[in-house]
Amino acid sequence: MPHDDSSHAPSRDTMTAGSSSKSDGGVDGYERLVRMRRLANGLLLAIMALFLFSHIWEPPGQDWDMQWRFVRAFAEAAMVGGMADWFAVTAIFRRPLGLPIPHTAVIPNNQDRIADAVGRFIADNFLKPSLVAERVKDKDLSEALGKWLVEPAQSTALAGGLVSAVPSLLDALDDETVSAFLRDQAAVAAEGASVAPAFGSVLEALAEQGRHQAILDALLKQGYRLLESNQELIRDRIRNRSGWLMRFVSADRKVADTVINAVSDLLYEVAIDRDHPLRQQLNTMVGEFADNLRSDPELQARVGSWVQEAAHHPTVVNAMEAGWVAFKAALRNDCQSPNGRLRTWIQNALTNLGEGLMREPKVRAALNTRLKGLLVELAARHGEDVAKLVSETIRKWDSQTIVDKLEMNVGRDLQYIRLNGTIIGGLVGLVLHAGAEIL
Repeated sequence: MPHDDSSHAPSRDTMTAGSSSKSDGGVDGYERLVRMRRLANGLLLAIMALFLFSHIWEPPGQDWDMQWRFVRAFAEAAMVGGMADWFAVTAIFRRPLGLPIPHTAVIPNNQDRIADAVGRFIADNFLKPSLVAERVKDKDLSEALGKWLVEPAQSTALAGGLVSAVPSLLDALDDETVSAFLRDQAAVAAEGASVAPAFGSVLEALAEQGRHQAILDALLKQGYRLLESNQELIRDRIRNRSGWLMRFVSADRKVADTVINAVSDLLYEVAIDRDHPLRQQLNTMVGEFADNLRSDPELQARVGSWVQEAAHHPTVVNAMEAGWVAFKAALRNDCQSPNGRLRTWIQNALTNLGEGLMREPKVRAALNTRLKGLLVELAARHGEDVAKLVSETIRKWDSQTIVDKLEMNVGRDLQYIRLNGTIIGGLVGLVLHAGAEIL
């Protein structure tokens, strides 16, 4: 009979497959369980052998008669106690000897009830809003978070975990879908008159800093180049519009040279003189245009229409697609580097967050209030869902998996119960036999 307990023990393949792994006890836990089971079985077999020997053989003479009866009583009671505990321990996990005895294999036969009980236990003892509120009432959660984040090992590990998830997220995004989303968002942003006022504010800020003058400088340089490269075209146009008399006396050439030189001198003067009247006029024009962008509905509508049309132009579409592909490739390469910028930035941000929490008690107090309220709200909203999830998960487990998990964790202590039952049973037998002898 003791052999049944060990013959139904989970094999190492069973313990390392599926849900039963080294994290649940591992090979060391399995070996300790096997050693304890062998010890309990060995003691029971030894007691059974003593029982048989005490009934088959009797010591010669009368001097050992009383002592031998005590040995026989101890063996009988110890064997009964050991076999009873073996049956009880085995019946928890499986049917002893494979026999369909009622109320055996308790765990496999009550898997659904156990699943509901475990889920309900978690919900009632861990996830009740009142219990959660009581547990976190005096806890400084933000301080604990700050201490955790300022540890370099913790912030590095967390940053690495976040960065390592980015490539998988990028793989889940379709390039065409992202490009279409960006185009649609640009078009949506341009609807109505929302873009023009923003452009006006940006233009006004640039004008106040004098940045628009750089645009004028670039235009002046380009204008001077155009003038130099198109002098003959200007002379031909002036000649064609001049009368025959002016052409006869070559006055058209003098007029063309005068125009070209005048324009060239004007461009030069505007380029070198920051207080030139044309520059002042430009300032006024930029200011008026910025005001119109913020206040003129007609201009705002035109700007919005231009942006919408540009967002769907093939050139912009191709640029967005190329930009997204380039951005994704650069981000992926950065994430793969152990010293990537994103990893470093996230790590520094986490460390700074932790240091800020440690440095600012008012911030910690405000954050604690929100965190505690959030935990209580989550418990109230999702406590039953967690209990249901646990219950459904246990229901879906294979019954052998549940038996293996529980036996791995509590089976060793149950074997101690068998040892104690064998020894205590024998001692009780001695006491009862001694009482009978006295009576």
